[in-house]
Amino acid sequence: MAPKVLLASSDELEETTGSLDTSQVQRRSGAFVSGKTVVGYSVDDISGYDVGSGKQLWTAKLDLGGGTVCYVSQPDRAVKTFTVAHGERGYCPNLATIRVSDGKVMAKSDKLNDPEKYEGGSAGGTVNHLFTVKGKDYLVDMNGVVWKMVKGEPEPVARLETRTYFDLYAAPEGDVLIGSRHGDGKRCRVDGYALPSFKKVWTQDTEALFPDVREDCIISASEGNSAWLKQETADKYYMVQVDPATGEVLGRADAAKDSGGQADVGEFDLASASNQFDRALGMPGGDTVFAQVRGMTRYSLESGKVMWDLDLSQIQLDSDEEYPLTTVLPQGVTDDGYLVATVSNDTSAEILAVEAKTGKLVARWGLPEEYRNGFQVEPGMTLFGDGVVLTRNFKMWEFTFADYKDLKEPKGDRYDIGVFTFPEPGKSTPAAVPTAGPAAAETKSIGGLKTPKGSDEDRRAGAFSTGGQVIAYAGNAVTGIDPKSGKELWSTDLDDDAGARVCAAPEPDQKVKTFTIAYRGGAKDDGCNTLLRVNASKGTVMDRVELSKTARTVSRIEVHQGAVLVITGDQKVSRLTDGALVEQAELARRPYYLEHTPQDPSLVISAAPVKDGRDWAIDAYRLPSFERVWSTTASKVLSKVERSSPVTVWRGNGLWISTSYGDSSDPEAQVKDSLVQLDPEDGRVVARTGAVKRDYLANDLGQFALTGAISAAHVTVGFDDGDVVLPQSTGVMRYSLTDEKVRWAVDTKSIEDSMERDRKASTVSQSFDLVDGGKTVLVTLSNGISLEVMTLNASSGKITGRWNVPAKSRNGLQAIPAVTPFAGGVALSHDDYGWDYAFNQTGRKVPSTQRHDVGVFRLVKPAA
Repeated sequence: MAPKVLLASSDELEETTGSLDTSQVQRRSGAFVSGKTVVGYSVDDISGYDVGSGKQLWTAKLDLGGGTVCYVSQPDRAVKTFTVAHGERGYCPNLATIRVSDGKVMAKSDKLNDPEKYEGGSAGGTVNHLFTVKGKDYLVDMNGVVWKMVKGEPEPVARLETRTYFDLYAAPEGDVLIGSRHGDGKRCRVDGYALPSFKKVWTQDTEALFPDVREDCIISASEGNSAWLKQETADKYYMVQVDPATGEVLGRADAAKDSGGQADVGEFDLASASNQFDRALGMPGGDTVFAQVRGMTRYSLESGKVMWDLDLSQIQLDSDEEYPLTTVLPQGVTDDGYLVATVSNDTSAEILAVEAKTGKLVARWGLPEEYRNGFQVEPGMTLFGDGVVLTRNFKMWEFTFADYKDLKEPKGDRYDIGVFTFPEPGKSTPAAVPTAGPAAAETKSIGGLKTPKGSDEDRRAGAFSTGGQVIAYAGNAVTGIDPKSGKELWSTDLDDDAGARVCAAPEPDQKVKTFTIAYRGGAKDDGCNTLLRVNASKGTVMDRVELSKTARTVSRIEVHQGAVLVITGDQKVSRLTDGALVEQAELARRPYYLEHTPQDPSLVISAAPVKDGRDWAIDAYRLPSFERVWSTTASKVLSKVERSSPVTVWRGNGLWISTSYGDSSDPEAQVKDSLVQLDPEDGRVVARTGAVKRDYLANDLGQFALTGAISAAHVTVGFDDGDVVLPQSTGVMRYSLTDEKVRWAVDTKSIEDSMERDRKASTVSQSFDLVDGGKTVLVTLSNGISLEVMTLNASSGKITGRWNVPAKSRNGLQAIPAVTPFAGGVALSHDDYGWDYAFNQTGRKVPSTQRHDVGVFRLVKPAA
């Protein structure tokens, strides 16, 4: 994290102002963001800072008369002015209105110092609560009267049911205020008030909320989600969730007090949650995120479901203690859907970003040691677009470093408020990676194709290897590159049409002297209908063939033992001979998939929907003749097929066929996945998983998780024994479906977490290739910001090499690049789909450095 603003500690000032009681301590440090200004306050300092530069804009000239700040507005939008309530020793009746732009004190008011009558009762005195609703400030005084700030003066607008609430907090949606209080006799009550009118809309009592509790009636409301209420007895905790609008009980649960930490993985630990009840984080819709013994859990009492359970037990922070206690606190949710939390242990602190919907950890940022003092004990947090504002938690600080304890306050500069921005791409370095294997080195950039400035996005970049050259293409040009030096050997235009683009470019399966590609014209209706055969060493065009109207388009080009086989839109298979296409076979149907089988390299598996998508035909063809050797259907091998879920043929092994059942777009629906392996001889099923319930939380690398692999079937690679290398949620696995055995698995989670990223880099994408004759697995990792290449021993899974792609050479390639291995290196190509997802759909800024269509890199062997 990069510091922009640091407000020095106020401890010396406190020594001159006298002791402060606990309630005031809780209120004397905080911040809010209004537009491009951060307003921070600590004890008697109220200052504004520019979010972008960190420059201090102003310090309010407000004479607190020896007192301190008690409450400050907390707007959820940009405002022109804000309210400060201040006083001495916890008595806070004095008000000031301050302008955000320059810190000018626009008005002061001591109206609450003079008691008055309102609706037949007393009004005025100290402020007990300050709420900001739709940009307007409302105060609740010691008599339960609500005052609205109007032009710097408070005006009474409502009276609450009582002057003393145990807890009084707004619900997450901000439209209801919920408070718990004493009632009559042994009953306590909970009231709901509509905001901003403060009109009471419902009341519930103890008996209705907690029918099983007969002891002390005090009800606690969670500050993070006041629709969650808690009571406790000598041996149990009880929780209920109510509808904020009506007070109706939506769900309830209880747990023994001594059960904390005993819940299984994936289960809600209510006892642990009760201990963190006042620091939970409410989500729109009613779910709440709680800190748990192992990490964080998103849970709904209404449904009784754990939405996700994030295990953070492996996070290790530096500590001055022998047995440090690490505290995880959910702090807020960003506009783009990431939950931000702090992790602290009294010595160090980190900030985490988690996908709020799925619970997936996407980023970790440590606070620099020289700037963390003051924030390492359960800090407060305010989010803004590019970072966070951290505030010192005085109450927990004084408890942690109390005089009677062995742990002493850390020495050095100390801060009450810090504004930190998330690292800019290219400005941070990967953290140390605990996964076994060589330390990361850098690839050596030796050449490639740069993206011309001002060019359009549709350049259709790619590359392949002829065994002697790397052939790279983008836009209207095809270029030959020496893989040893990176020197450009030749460049050839596809056509006189500047809008022409390559549309099919097969990877030769052996060293070749010529290669064949297909291209389309630049007009809107132009199809992929022209073939080029090119001399690989010189770049000269040897044949140019336009398809007939009946052939229509090039569907794909297959290469087998150097023979080029062109499949056209009329389902015909032809060879390019003497400048013309010579038909040699006709497919049973136009293939949607066409994948190879490592067990039998001359066998390819085709799949295509039939019966209007209600089934899929699966055909096996023998190369190079394309003779059909067997045929079956998906409904036969998978038992059933749903029209809404496509059938997938795996890239790593065309004999692996999968599908899904259920609506995966509905988070409440039950979704199942099914995978089978077919016999290359006759297409019969030789192994199957059956229908397996989708489990997004599965992370045991000792077990094959179909959920973690099925959506990435297109990046897998396979071996001649039928095994497939595939991704899992926390690593890479080689798996045998026929033996139901994990051959090996490598945990890459720490590697992925160590990659440079920004908050919007929500996922790391993996792709796999086989090199060195199948002895090595090449793994490419990208996350929209950074790019890493790794090699694994194909037999053992041992990491044998790791390389970062340098920031100056990766722009254009950092979002799911296409990968072309060659001896000693790799070519990475820009992917239009990945780029659109990483930049256009997220609003992420494209780095200003030179973009690349194709980058050619040498992989320098790491030192032994």
